[in-house]
Amino acid sequence: KNPSNIRYSTAGLYRVYLQSLIARGRIDSISKFVRVRPTLNAAFTIEPSFDDIDDYEAPLVATLKNATISATTHNWQAPGGVLSSSTDSLPTLTYNTPGTYTVTYVADNGKQTQTVTQSIVVKPNTGMRTFTNVKFGINSADATLGCYFSTKLRQIFKSSEINNTNGSKVDLCFFGLSNNFTFNKFLSPDSVQLFTFPAITNASHTNYVNVQESCGCGFFTISQFDNAVNGTALNAITVPTMGGGTIFSNALIPRVVLFANQLGKKGAIKIKQFVNDGLQSYILCDIKVQKD
Repeated sequence: KNPSNIRYSTAGLYRVYLQSLIARGRIDSISKFVRVRPTLNAAFTIEPSFDDIDDYEAPLVATLKNATISATTHNWQAPGGVLSSSTDSLPTLTYNTPGTYTVTYVADNGKQTQTVTQSIVVKPNTGMRTFTNVKFGINSADATLGCYFSTKLRQIFKSSEINNTNGSKVDLCFFGLSNNFTFNKFLSPDSVQLFTFPAITNASHTNYVNVQESCGCGFFTISQFDNAVNGTALNAITVPTMGGGTIFSNALIPRVVLFANQLGKKGAIKIKQFVNDGLQSYILCDIKVQKD
């Protein structure tokens, strides 16, 4: 008839038994399980979206990844940012202007309250993405190194990896005939089937200037490439909608190839090396492109 208190010092699943003596010496019993949760431990990380994780530039969208143990209520504060919710366990957070910001999280479970903070630095928007040391394989290296690149997905692809989902996002394709590097050119994704590659489903179109010295359409120098720190610097690039598909060799190093993808974003590819490795030969490049 009298209540009893039970204290558990370790989290876990416990079984509680109750036995009672009833009429005529008969013993009756019942049992129930009690789950004891761990002590409150508040923790979270700020994880930028795929579009922002490589540069942390504004506008930046992030998810507040909650790793808290045993919280029943959540409260977020993010001055300078826009929260999707201040009480959800996994809200999203948007910063529209650059700066250094602090996110505060308060976790509660009815017995304890803990507060933790994280800081994030949001950089000014350059309007440009930069990729370094990208390897484009020659034709015989497609199956191992890949010949396709997506500036949207920020990744090199082999032709065998292209599918209905990622095919439309490929905007750079390279064809190198051999490790002698006497016949090379960047191809539009919608024309790769003309150069031994399988056709790309839903392929986009990219215009190039493979050989600037014979284009007659202006010149974007190595120095301009190296010094370009924002997307407006690439506005100086002129890419004709026709032509520009001239082949190039390894006679000129480095070489800058210009392009404009189907979205109208301009970019430049600096070929730094022609690496002769037999059937696994490749060109080593840096790429700068205006953001979508």
